[in-house]
Amino acid sequence: MDETGRLGVIRRIARLAVLMVLAAMPIAFAAQDKNTSASQAVPASRQADNLAVIKLEGAIDRWTSVSMQRRIKQAEDAGADAIVIEIDSPGGEVGAVLEISNAIKGSSIDNTVAWINPDAYSGGAIVALACREIVTSDPASFGDAFPITISPMGIRGLTADERTKILPPLLTDVADSARRSGYDEYLVQAIVVDGIELWGVTDTETNRLVFINENEYRTLFDGEPPRGKPALTAVPEGQRGADMRVPAGREASAGQSDGEGGETETGGTSGESASTASEQPSAVDEDTAFLPATGAVDDVADLISQGLDRESERPEITKDMRGRFASPFYACDGSGPIVMRDDQLARFGFSSGVIETDAELLEFFGAKRLSRARMNWSENFARFLSSLPVRAALIIVFILGVFVEMTNPGTILGAAAALGAMAGLIVPPMIVNMAGWWEILAIGGGIIFILLEVFILPGFGFFGIAGLIALFVGLVGTFIPNGPTYPGMDAGGGGLLTGATTVLLSTATSLIGGYFIMRNAERIPVFERFILKTPEPSEDVLAVMSAPAPDPEPGDLGEAVTALRPSGRVKVGDRSFDAVLERGYVDDGDPIEVVGKRGFSLLVRPASDRPAGEPPVDGEETTA
Repeated sequence: MDETGRLGVIRRIARLAVLMVLAAMPIAFAAQDKNTSASQAVPASRQADNLAVIKLEGAIDRWTSVSMQRRIKQAEDAGADAIVIEIDSPGGEVGAVLEISNAIKGSSIDNTVAWINPDAYSGGAIVALACREIVTSDPASFGDAFPITISPMGIRGLTADERTKILPPLLTDVADSARRSGYDEYLVQAIVVDGIELWGVTDTETNRLVFINENEYRTLFDGEPPRGKPALTAVPEGQRGADMRVPAGREASAGQSDGEGGETETGGTSGESASTASEQPSAVDEDTAFLPATGAVDDVADLISQGLDRESERPEITKDMRGRFASPFYACDGSGPIVMRDDQLARFGFSSGVIETDAELLEFFGAKRLSRARMNWSENFARFLSSLPVRAALIIVFILGVFVEMTNPGTILGAAAALGAMAGLIVPPMIVNMAGWWEILAIGGGIIFILLEVFILPGFGFFGIAGLIALFVGLVGTFIPNGPTYPGMDAGGGGLLTGATTVLLSTATSLIGGYFIMRNAERIPVFERFILKTPEPSEDVLAVMSAPAPDPEPGDLGEAVTALRPSGRVKVGDRSFDAVLERGYVDDGDPIEVVGKRGFSLLVRPASDRPAGEPPVDGEETTA
């Protein structure tokens, strides 16, 4: 091949190489653009490398609160960049819910996301609102945080006093959550309080959805507000009962909506707005004041305002805003607390997306690592010990153990059972702040007083009665939280009524059990070794039958065959008898003196108790 031919080949090879490079360049650029787009899909405020997932599952109680606070602290110590609270809960104790909400908001990790997977009702909804963002599974449900009380008498609504006590902290928490995360303040109130009728409208300036009450609707639009089937479902009133609505004496004032189309009074607006807010005391900052969606909570609005320190972003509705809002629709009718599905949570600005798997969760955060923190075995075991049936059983074991040890001192069995049951009763409640040292002192003092009365002091007087009262008060005290109490704590076995009822029923059960133990002690394997068996007779049976020996008389001396504490067996002459000690106790082998008879047993006393030179006396009770 000549030189010209070689140059032609070289040129063709060069052109081919250039074309290959040019063909590859769009692919490279496309890949680069795709990666850049993926990285930009995660907002900087959400992006995290290390993700900690904390599962909130089942009913929420004090043990849930303890565990959640521990796991949040564990995530902080492990260097997590974000915390996901995976929620599947029907709710629970108000106090525990508020503790968890405060722990989330007070965490050093502010990148918090609630993953509703699949349900967050009642307290679960309150915890979800406490997180900075919410995501859901498909399907998912959220809402119905109406407070109720649960006790041995059943489920009921709040009394007027309970309502004044519980609504301020609950509404303060959800209003604060709404302001932190940009949720609509009126709509979050409709999750907690019934009687709130709302319409949704679109703010054309911000393109945001705003929920307004009837009075605000009439300020913005002409004509009657549209009604019909609301977009959001509510818990039917018939499932809750009329007592769960606004208590008597708190009826709507003039102009307030009753859920049937009347005018409504709204708080938080001023100037030319359709309603006038309640006068705020000087301690309330108008910029952070609570905005009540219904006049039914005006009586507690000041208390709620004092707990808020963030300004509201909700627009103040005035007549000047006519034409700014469009596309009104009927949101909720106020017949009960609302419930939202996953699609509604997204539509109304609560949910940021749908997450089904851990892989999708990692992608949502742009994270590299995911770890799960679960409730550990000790928390589960302590929760088991704190459950109402187990606590009732522990009280029964405790009382039976004290009874066995009092009737058979030194056997160890009763004392060990009583101490173990007492530890199970006291230690778990102390961890969750439902018991303190005074309960231990009351229980211990009660036992000491009873022992003094039985073994040292005759009869049953001051110390015996004081001991029973102290023991009862101490046991009931383990059911009553030491810190702030809220309606609904009885759901987790806390409260005066629950404690008193449980202790009384357990005491009655233990007394019946003690009676059967004493009657059948010889047949129970555990107790039979502590009971003296009647020895085989050494005499000729015919001789015994033909000439029965006389019963011991008062003043006869003998010795204890078993320890009398206070009952047991004694030997008088060459015969053994069941005996009951008059007071105190004696060991086996100690001399005794017959005092008389008590039922089918001899009534005896220690021989040393007989005064020197005193002749034998008749027994205190000599009838068979």
